[in-house]
Amino acid sequence: MGLIKKISDNKNLIIFILGIVVTLLFLKQCNSISSLKQDIKHAKEDADINLNNLKASIDTITILKNVNGDNISQIRSYQLDLSKKDQELNLMVNKYKRALKLSEDLSKVNSLLSVDLGIKDSLIANLKTSELDSITTKLEFDSFDDFGNGNSRNLFGSMLITKTPFGLKYGNPSFNISQTINLMAAIENVDGADRLKLTTTYPGVVIKNIENINLINTRLNRVNEKKAGWSVGVGIGYGMNLNSNQAISFGPTLGIGLFYSPKFLRF
Repeated sequence: MGLIKKISDNKNLIIFILGIVVTLLFLKQCNSISSLKQDIKHAKEDADINLNNLKASIDTITILKNVNGDNISQIRSYQLDLSKKDQELNLMVNKYKRALKLSEDLSKVNSLLSVDLGIKDSLIANLKTSELDSITTKLEFDSFDDFGNGNSRNLFGSMLITKTPFGLKYGNPSFNISQTINLMAAIENVDGADRLKLTTTYPGVVIKNIENINLINTRLNRVNEKKAGWSVGVGIGYGMNLNSNQAISFGPTLGIGLFYSPKFLRF
């Protein structure tokens, strides 16, 4: 009772305590508002991912033209949240894991890409003939084309023609062809959505299908967000102290306190 009376007689102490209570209540209210805003933000992120993947599932390849007149194939990218279970997308990802020998959790993978190409080609080759003997002639074909940007085609072939009493006999045909096809790709955010763009200067290449899956982890990002909470702290120092007799003294101090740390709030 004596302690309570002493506290009640000390108006400054009462005002100080009330100030602390009001401040803590204000911080708690601010934290509740901040938490609600964070929950709304997370819900919107999840909804945006689901909507994006729905649109990606019905999207088709769009053909654009670059400054050189080459075709650019563009399609919307999927987003796979590694922290959630999406059965349909996980089935799509399994083929990449097997083919590329990826880690099971894909923790070090940023993006997955698959492209189906079709090539419709035609060429005119140079012809060279040489007589090996009185009845045998060798035909040789060759063609080389450089389409630029690392795209090229090289063909070499040969065939023997032999005269017989029954007519010409064709034998030992041999054809060798080597090609280099350069594909250039980029993921660009167009109208708020990631889209994969793909092009090549190799003539006759038809891009039949593109699949791009960007990998994200919303749970990992949210773990790093600052959270509010109570904590206990211990402090040691040396300075000026006011004792119970209202006398000022100097010396070491040891304090134990209860602290409340609110989340950062943006208004």
